[in-house]
Amino acid sequence: MKLIKLLAFLQCPYCGGTLRQNALSGLMCNSCATGYPIVSGVPILMQSDRFNLQEAKQKLWFDDHYGKFSDKKYQLENWRLSMLDRLFTSVSGNKIHSYLDIGCGATGYTVIEGVKRMGWLSIGADISVQAMIKAKTLAEKEGVADQTGFVVCSAEHLPFKNASFDYISAVSLLEHLDKDQEAVNSIVTKITVGGYFYICVPNTYRRMWPFLWPVYKYLDYRIGHKRHYSIESLTAIMPKKMVIKKVLYNAHLIKLLQYGYEKLGLINDQKWWSIEKNDINSNPYGIQLNAVYQKTQ
Repeated sequence: MKLIKLLAFLQCPYCGGTLRQNALSGLMCNSCATGYPIVSGVPILMQSDRFNLQEAKQKLWFDDHYGKFSDKKYQLENWRLSMLDRLFTSVSGNKIHSYLDIGCGATGYTVIEGVKRMGWLSIGADISVQAMIKAKTLAEKEGVADQTGFVVCSAEHLPFKNASFDYISAVSLLEHLDKDQEAVNSIVTKITVGGYFYICVPNTYRRMWPFLWPVYKYLDYRIGHKRHYSIESLTAIMPKKMVIKKVLYNAHLIKLLQYGYEKLGLINDQKWWSIEKNDINSNPYGIQLNAVYQKTQ
């Protein structure tokens, strides 16, 4: 996506002012005169000196994590295909023209497939510069550069104009944020009336099997999770204009069987998908919670 086209969606993340191209800095805010660089065609719409401690830690972690990813090969593993199926079948696709995935990562697969499968104009955002440069490179290799855009930013200071997107997803994002409710309130302003918000977060501990708690507590510490959610606590931080349309859970006990078979090389694609379809359901005792909300006003 050419910068002039991407600019139609962007604003200053700190004051909300309009942005213009600037020969020295890349982009400049017309209101507060803050300059933002463009690296390898990707706007860097954040300032590290304004980060809270959690943002600073998460940027370091994800820069290291995504630094190990390759931009040479675009590959959709089964678990990514499953996530895409949930993302794209949980909403009314014919009402969607613009899509934003916050925290899309270095593969950019949600953004790329948003164009390839759904025909949406798709934008990805992430706090990692390396991730967005690699995702942009993969989008170019997949032939969808004209319909995709990638932006480096913090989820707590989003650089997007209000009512810019018909669909926004946040997969494995909210649990990383220091101020999740403020972030949710901001995200909702970016959604058009009638648009959708897809959220995937770790389920509350009290709806996970107790023998998994030590493992997940270690993961929470290692990755930097701040919290888990129940559907009740997730809805409590959602503005009243957002109405639940769908709730799904995945990673039930059957998922452990699938994971074990896969690690041992004892499962083919047909069996993998058979287990996967049984795993994704309305049973609330799963590790992951998926919820879709629609903006009513």
